[in-house]
Amino acid sequence: MGIVWIVQQTGNPRFPVRIAIEQDGKILFAVRAQDAWPGQRGNVFCIRDGSTAEDQDLFATVERVPVINFDRFGKSLRITLDRPTKKRCEFLILEKPYKNRPGSYEQIFFKTQAAQREHKSRSRLSLQPAAVPFSVIIDTAERYPWKFPKAQVDKRKLPAGDYALIHEDAILAVVERKTFSNLLSDFSRIAMLHQIFRDLESLPHPAVVVEADYGDFLNPERLEHSYKPGYCYRALAELQAMHPRLPIIFARTRKEANLWTYGFFRAVYQKYVQEAADRERELTAEPVAPYVADLRLEQRVLSLLKDALNNTAEGTAEIKGMSISTLLETLGDVDKAHLTRALTVLRNRGLAAATGRGKKRYWYLVIPQSANQGGNE
Repeated sequence: MGIVWIVQQTGNPRFPVRIAIEQDGKILFAVRAQDAWPGQRGNVFCIRDGSTAEDQDLFATVERVPVINFDRFGKSLRITLDRPTKKRCEFLILEKPYKNRPGSYEQIFFKTQAAQREHKSRSRLSLQPAAVPFSVIIDTAERYPWKFPKAQVDKRKLPAGDYALIHEDAILAVVERKTFSNLLSDFSRIAMLHQIFRDLESLPHPAVVVEADYGDFLNPERLEHSYKPGYCYRALAELQAMHPRLPIIFARTRKEANLWTYGFFRAVYQKYVQEAADRERELTAEPVAPYVADLRLEQRVLSLLKDALNNTAEGTAEIKGMSISTLLETLGDVDKAHLTRALTVLRNRGLAAATGRGKKRYWYLVIPQSANQGGNE
């Protein structure tokens, strides 16, 4: 089962609504609220829900909605619901010190996306400066490396990229540096460049930073007849299209490329430190892990296709597949749009394939070639 947003009426005049987020019957987050949705009133004040199972049996459920996204960052729990309106909201969880005695108390505010846009703190940055300096590894192949004045810098061979942000020997981010001439030269062996980009994508927070403007690759005077602008235009578009999780930054000059990378590493490190501190605090009734419904759905679909493959009779040439309608019926809590998107992702990753059309279209688990060869040995 996926994550579900549940709204119940409690009968309590002060906090008449219980809002709970559950997964497989386990409560991830639950509060008593003064309203089911903030609306025109702005923020809704909430308190932790302490109701027992017996109490909940007396509540009237008025709404159950699948959750598309549920994650925690800093003091916020951010939620996206699977419906056309009233879909994005946030719970802000604050710890306030008592004025007249030691200790602190909790305040929870239920906010919508619209209210967040109007709030006076909407321009405030989410990441706070980290007290401890970060560490940068420069690849040994870099002859004239960039500068990182407030970081701890070391040189050694990297698995990919030219610069890496590390913490306790784990890579947090990596950057591949390209000059104008470097990238232009790489166009002559673009298959190898794709492999370099795939290696970068396998690491967390990757980026390619080019010490040139995008327009330089469309300028015949800069190209000096090495390539036509049309070819460069198509090559750059192909690189970004085939590596969508790898941003390509055109930083114009060496100084600006260095500055962008320095700021990027600092922000990634601040995010890491902040998330590590958040994990040490008990913000919810039970631990909350970042969750994306589509990712979980892909895993569930793969499991169903694998079961269908395992149920295929031995000696049968035809591999058993599953139709969209069968998958929807088996999954139960998923709509067709989300299922179609998940199947498309699995097909693009080479994990699933389909044959037929319309109602006779069946989806199958793709068996890697190496697995087939291993089974025949």
